[in-house]
Amino acid sequence: MAAKFNLFLLFFLMMLCCSVAFADKDISTSTATGGDQIIVSPLSTMLDVADTASVNVLILDEDGNPIEGHKIRILPQDSEIASVNISSSVSDESGYISFFILGKQQGNTAVTVTDGVVSSQVNVAIRNLIHYILPYFYGDMQLNIINPTEDISYVKIQFYENSERYIESLVVKLEAKEMKALVLSEELDIVLKDGWAEIYSTDLVFGGVWTSKGYLSFKKIEQ
Repeated sequence: MAAKFNLFLLFFLMMLCCSVAFADKDISTSTATGGDQIIVSPLSTMLDVADTASVNVLILDEDGNPIEGHKIRILPQDSEIASVNISSSVSDESGYISFFILGKQQGNTAVTVTDGVVSSQVNVAIRNLIHYILPYFYGDMQLNIINPTEDISYVKIQFYENSERYIESLVVKLEAKEMKALVLSEELDIVLKDGWAEIYSTDLVFGGVWTSKGYLSFKKIEQ
């Protein structure tokens, strides 16, 4: 039984690290300290104004066992930038709690999850994002993204397969005038099936993929 739970915990921690897949390797992570542990996923998120993001919380005791009935508080650092919505602040039989973050206006902030003793934090960036659509992708296709501006830009890519499987979003940091070529299966650590994607960027970007029918570029969606 203990071995089975340890496998479950290892799987969850792997999922936590991949909850938002980052193409940059310098994204910081945090660890909970103290007796009980509060583990949040994702640790960082980027939202459009008026968009929402789901956050999962796992409560563990000092031995790594899930705690049922543990009450937490969700504390936005700046409620004018982002607010939270939670249906239950008490962990279920598997130690889980979930809540939503709502982007209200542009800015950087954080949301703290705490039981009064132990805390974990979600870093939140709210932006007026530019929306694009990529009409097709498949498997190991290489996605090219170009930042033509003089400023750093962040790009969030949400993939949608022609299936019921959910694909976590990929966030890419682009330096000024930088181009990145992303092999999708390597970045996401899964083999993608055919589908399409939505792209959200903090500044103007260009990009697309080569297909058997030619080059497909991002199509900007007017808001």
